[in-house]
Amino acid sequence: MENFSAFVSQPSALFQNSNLENEMGTSNKPPKLLVMEDYPSWADKFETFVQALNYETWTAIEEEYIILKNENGSNYRLSQIAEGDRNQFLIEKKMLNLFQQAIKAENFQLLQHNGSCYSIWQALLNKDRGNPDMRKSKMALLKKEFDIFTQVKGKTFAQLVERYCHLVNEMKRLGIDKPDYEYIDKLADALPEEWGTFIMIQQSNPVAYA
Repeated sequence: MENFSAFVSQPSALFQNSNLENEMGTSNKPPKLLVMEDYPSWADKFETFVQALNYETWTAIEEEYIILKNENGSNYRLSQIAEGDRNQFLIEKKMLNLFQQAIKAENFQLLQHNGSCYSIWQALLNKDRGNPDMRKSKMALLKKEFDIFTQVKGKTFAQLVERYCHLVNEMKRLGIDKPDYEYIDKLADALPEEWGTFIMIQQSNPVAYA
């Protein structure tokens, strides 16, 4: 009865815990990709999870595995695979299982791939990048967002830094790079007025500001 009361009284906490588990994964479950927009942050978590679980499994996406087929065009079963090829076959299957656990079924169906784990990873990457026109448009939008980046009234310093870091990561992911001093100056300009003295001190000290 107490457990039921906790469930009724704290549904938001349980929901948040469930979302956190989906986002971060657990010791034996990979983080989930629920929407394609989350791919950049998910990809890093997924890579870390797989490599920590079994680094050998990660090799399945580094080099394409040629799916073996019999004379009927069907995939070979493990019992039909030559002993020397079984390890790579099993690695491919383990990686495929992790993909199926991690990627929401509706998203998986939208990917264009040939069935190999390597092609699935490339399809995810291409899906995230979009076509050349979309990529060009997104890059232009990010550059403009960087140029006008500033403090938003009512937002905390932590929220400012989080928003800035997300913007910079998105820019770098699409190949937009700038000198370090431009990144530093942009963030410094966006800080609240009360930070002015601190910024002046830092700027007057080349070692600290570098």
